Amino acid sequence: YFKAFTKQFTTGENYQGADRELQTVRQMMIDFLQNHSQEVRPPACPPLEPVWSSDITSLFDKNSHHYTAIVFESNSSYIGREVILDLIQYENILVRRALNSDKAFLEKLGVPSVPSCYLIQPNGSHGLINNLKPLRSFFSSYLKSLPGVRKKLLLPLQLPAPENKEESPETKVWKEFDKSKLYMADLESGLHFLLRVELATHKMLEGVELKTFKDFVTISAKV
Repeated sequence: YFKAFTKQFTTGENYQGADRELQTVRQMMIDFLQNHSQEVRPPACPPLEPVWSSDITSLFDKNSHHYTAIVFESNSSYIGREVILDLIQYENILVRRALNSDKAFLEKLGVPSVPSCYLIQPNGSHGLINNLKPLRSFFSSYLKSLPGVRKKLLLPLQLPAPENKEESPETKVWKEFDKSKLYMADLESGLHFLLRVELATHKMLEGVELKTFKDFVTISAKV
């Protein structure tokens, strides 16, 4: 795990969970992200903390340019945070999570059980999304399908300005590359990464590690 804004060189921190199941690893990653964002929140990191009933009420009857979805869930649920992260690359929608601790508020909104997804439309109308299975995949798929909700466009790559033809009469033609072939540039890049980056994470090589490295250099020299 690599924390954002780390000022000192680090090779990352290793974490061992209770098991190696995908769900466990994903939840552990979400915990890291949420806890880290409380220290120094990276700009691209969405808020993962639950909102309160007063925050939700203030969103009602207000015209907006985007949808707001609130996932109501229990304290032990990760669905809300998973949906928030699923929709981070989409625009015209904001996703938040709220806990089911305020039973009276949930009853007022007509939320019979959790997890449930409540939607506030851009025109201010709001209501529970019915007929959705209480699963992350169903919540995320439904929200992505709303009219106007689409993936954010990445900024176009800024290409260098074309050279003056008078100064450079020859036009450079990019060579097509064959994905089935291995190029010298790939080998050089791999060797550079291994020797300058991966090897640099070891302060000292000795014993089996040193022998392995010597064998690697010998083979590299031969081929």
